[in-house]
Amino acid sequence: MTHPDEKSHLAHLVALGMSPASAAATIKIDGVMAHIRRSMARREMGRLAIKALDLPIDVADLDILVTLEMAPEGEATVGYIAERLNVDPSRASRIVADAVDKGLVRRVASQADARRIGLELTETGRSHAESVRRYKWGVFAEALGEWPEDDLVTFARLFERFSGWVAEAKEKAGKG
Repeated sequence: MTHPDEKSHLAHLVALGMSPASAAATIKIDGVMAHIRRSMARREMGRLAIKALDLPIDVADLDILVTLEMAPEGEATVGYIAERLNVDPSRASRIVADAVDKGLVRRVASQADARRIGLELTETGRSHAESVRRYKWGVFAEALGEWPEDDLVTFARLFERFSGWVAEAKEKAGKG
């Protein structure tokens, strides 16, 4: 037991109907998730990639690149960036302006509504995003490369299943 309250946490989970082994596993998962959240909040992987690849961008630029890569075809806007990055529109506008100044993003006329301005990656932005993705995949391949294939496939399936619980909890809370 590593945390002074772990016994009470275990007892609480058991009282909720979990077996002692399941309760202990749940506590371990919670600890791992806390570690992952901290790492993601610090954007460690992005910072490592930018440094290792010696890219002339910062993590805010990387956020824009990744967000635009995942945007619906041709209709990303500053509002979309603000929503996806969970920042206010004025902050998103400044981040986008900086990325435009750096030649990573360009403004384009919206094909759906001529009054709107869309955003798209430039070749430089696309190249940087691809480089970072390949770096990240290299790190994953190194970390997971010695896992047996069955373990990795099972982990991916279970991790995806696990990640759905937040959406399910939100949905239940909205109905209740």
